[in-house]
Formats: sequence, structure tokens, C-alpha cells
Amino acid sequence: MIYSFTILKPNASDWQMIESCCDSTCFHSRQWADYTRRIGRKPFITTVFEGKQHIGFFVGTKVWMGITMICAPMDGIGTYSQGLCFFQPVSADKRVAVYQDFAYWLFRDHIASYLQVDDWALRFDTGNQDWVPYEEVRIPALDFAAIPYTTRATLHLPLHEKTTEELWAGLHYKSAKYSVNKATKLGLTVHRIDRREYIEAFTRIHFEQVTEVCARKGTVPKPSQQRERMQAVCEALFPHRILMLEVHGNDDNGNDQIMATAIWTLDKGECSFWTAASFQRYMKYCPNELMIWTAIKTMAQEGCGDLNFCGMADYKLKYGGHYAYIPHIVFSKYGWFTRLKDKAKQLYFAIRRYRQAKRGKHDFK
Repeated sequence: MIYSFTILKPNASDWQMIESCCDSTCFHSRQWADYTRRIGRKPFITTVFEGKQHIGFFVGTKVWMGITMICAPMDGIGTYSQGLCFFQPVSADKRVAVYQDFAYWLFRDHIASYLQVDDWALRFDTGNQDWVPYEEVRIPALDFAAIPYTTRATLHLPLHEKTTEELWAGLHYKSAKYSVNKATKLGLTVHRIDRREYIEAFTRIHFEQVTEVCARKGTVPKPSQQRERMQAVCEALFPHRILMLEVHGNDDNGNDQIMATAIWTLDKGECSFWTAASFQRYMKYCPNELMIWTAIKTMAQEGCGDLNFCGMADYKLKYGGHYAYIPHIVFSKYGWFTRLKDKAKQLYFAIRRYRQAKRGKHDFK
């Protein structure tokens, strides 16, 4: 093995080093680890050495599901990107080699029997809005190492060094600019939650909106969208790693209403679109477009990293991003467990496709 690892119980100094890595995100932070503990999950963190040189860390979650698993991210808790982070940029080939040695170490020392990683740093970007079938997406570093993987798609919006004018130019006119202009003319305003004592009320109204949206789709809120989870996330990341927005406007009777709400995680390397929702009765006021446009402007002006829209949905295309495909890498000591997990995943998405087909929506998964 070229690379070696030690399990770490980070102190304040360790967290400073982890969060200073060039490719760390808010999901590698002490605040996120505190959140995962709060909801009953166990963070799993190691150092990474190349010879005697300390080059980075691995941050994930340790969980028991019949066998011991190391997951980065762990399904169902809202984490989008964890895994390796390094002090200095490394090549894709080196990143993959570290994962190979890491899995070998986990299995050899009986620490875990399964490792799954969704690595944003190994993503394939299209650079445009042309859809590429999953079977045609290739990650050269993983192919060269003969590591099997699947991919999932998201939309990626570059924010670095973009002016407000450039970001506005990237919006589609009919589906975004028109709606932003309409909401502005109707007097809608976007408020940022900037005091901790407002978080509980904010997440309460947001959960009402999420529940209504899910009911229209014939589903229920995901675990990461439960009110207690959302409140825990907002409290853990407040104030510098979270952006909570709500749109206010007067209804037909002249009464001020909270028409839409949304949450983004913020970081120097990558921002993530956590969740957004609105009441159906206020959709004619176009609050969602104004809210998301305000978030994009805010993140760019505050020097945040690029925006990861965290999954596919038709409406996200109108904000000017492009497709990106993130590899899902699995190392398993037992082939039967991987097959069992794959069957469960196939069943989940089969049900999802059936529901979306009934609604006439395209399923990007």
C-alpha cells in the first residue's frame, strides 16, 4: 500500500485542518459532524498519509446494516458530498488510488466490509444542457483502475468570478427572467433568516410547504426533509454555512403572506441546493423564481463556490446550469450484499418511475 490511514477523533485543531483542505465542503465540517451525531449517526474520520507525509483526510459515516458500512455520503441524511479531501489538489488517478488503498485497509483490519462514495471531485461535466445517457458517461480514472461504478446526474451552475449581469444573462427568458420580473413588479420581497431564534418558525412553515408539494405528487417528504431534520441542519450550519430565504408578498386581500421558502448550504468550494417549496395558491405570483435568483446572486456576491443543484428536476434547467454526472463507487467485501442493495435500489427507482410516468414527468434518475 502506498497510502496509510489512522482513525481520527478530531479536536478543534484537526477540524481547522479538515475545513482548510482545498476540496472540502460544508459536509466535511465540524458543524455537519455535529448534525449527524444529533440525528443518531456516527461520523467516521481518518487521516490520509502518503509515506510519512500527511496529505489529507477521509470524512464519512459509519453505520451497521447487517454488515458495517462506511458511507460518504450516507443515504437519507441529506449529505451530498463527503469522502476524501486534500491539502493540495491531486489528480483524479491519485484520488482513485487512495480510495483503493482505503478500501483494502478497511477490509484487512476488519473496520468495515462495505465502502460507498459519491465523489463530486471526479464528476463528468457536459458544460451544456445536452443530456448524456448514463451508459455513455465515462470516468477515465475509474475505468483505468477497473473499478465498477454508476453515475447520478445533477445540475451545476458555475459562480466563480461571475458578475450579476453574467448570471442574469444565463437565465432562460420565458421560464425565469419573465417570472422574476413579474414577481418584482407585484412587490414580492425576499427575506434572509439572519437570527437563530427565527429558525424554528422558518422550518415550520417550510415543512408545511414541502408537505403540500409532496401531496400533489403523491409522495411524502424524504427523511432529510422532515421538519426536525431541517431545523437541525439550519441550527448546525448557522450563520455562515447556511442560506435560508423566504418570499413575502401581499395576497389578493392585501395580507402579507410567506409564499415560498428555501434552504441552501454554503461553502467556499461548493454550495448545495438543499430544498425549496411554495404554496400552490401563490404560484401565480412567481415567488420561486425570484427566490432562487436572489439566492444565486447572494452566493456569487459573497464569494461562495459553484452551485450544485443536487439532483435533477425540469425547473432547475432554467437557471443556466449544465449537466454534471457524479460517480457512485462501491467497494464490497461480500458480493451478495452489493447485489442485495442494488435490488433494493432498483425497486425504489422502479416505483419512482411509475409514479412520475403517471404524472407525465421525465425521470432523470
